[in-house]
Amino acid sequence: MNKIKLVIRGGFDGQTPVTQAPTFRLVEGWDEAELESPAGILPAGLWGHVPAGDPYLLHASLLTVNPLDPQTMIEVRTGAPTHTRAQFTPSADNLRLTLVRPSDEIRVVSSPQGLVKLELLVESIGGVNELGSRLYEWSDAAFKARDTGVRMARFTANAAVPGWLGTLHVIYDSVNAGNLTLPPRVIVPLDAVLTVTRKGPGIPTLMAAAGDSFAGGVIAQAIQRSGFIMNNGEQWTWVAD
Repeated sequence: MNKIKLVIRGGFDGQTPVTQAPTFRLVEGWDEAELESPAGILPAGLWGHVPAGDPYLLHASLLTVNPLDPQTMIEVRTGAPTHTRAQFTPSADNLRLTLVRPSDEIRVVSSPQGLVKLELLVESIGGVNELGSRLYEWSDAAFKARDTGVRMARFTANAAVPGWLGTLHVIYDSVNAGNLTLPPRVIVPLDAVLTVTRKGPGIPTLMAAAGDSFAGGVIAQAIQRSGFIMNNGEQWTWVAD
């Protein structure tokens, strides 16, 4: 497996081809190079740092100081004539493996900020023992294990809501008011959704864990009827009716 880390100051513009090979050095097990700005389109061969002539599986993560905005993306596209073959958000927790061919190019877009690091894990499909195929199977299994569908939980008194994946529906059914304490926000994926519904006369209150808060800095939200909550990467986002 090839481990490549590209560092750029100011971010990737998604427009400027990088034609000159940067200078690589080994840093903590990564082939690391700093790109001159502007930069946004990389050759699939990555200047000879991937298996020559072989298609490969690519896992890409973008590490930034600020949260990734909606425009941040990795795009794998054909050479001329240009057609997009894959496009996704390269978040630090993504499990996306993408097939890249030697004739392709890799387009990278990120918001302007002081320092951006692009981590690329490359495995040739033609490698020894078909490691690329095994990586794909691992990624697919991990994705299916994470995609837990929809679950439901019912509470009748004070309780701690466990960490969840996918969608979790919570029903609070009690004549008494109660507190539902959320798990630490860092263990809840950004695409996980929690809905909370009050069924009985008792009003439940959602409590943020120590160090967490809802938007606006508040640490508790009373639920009059129903609402949903998501992790926006910095705080809990809450919408209620």
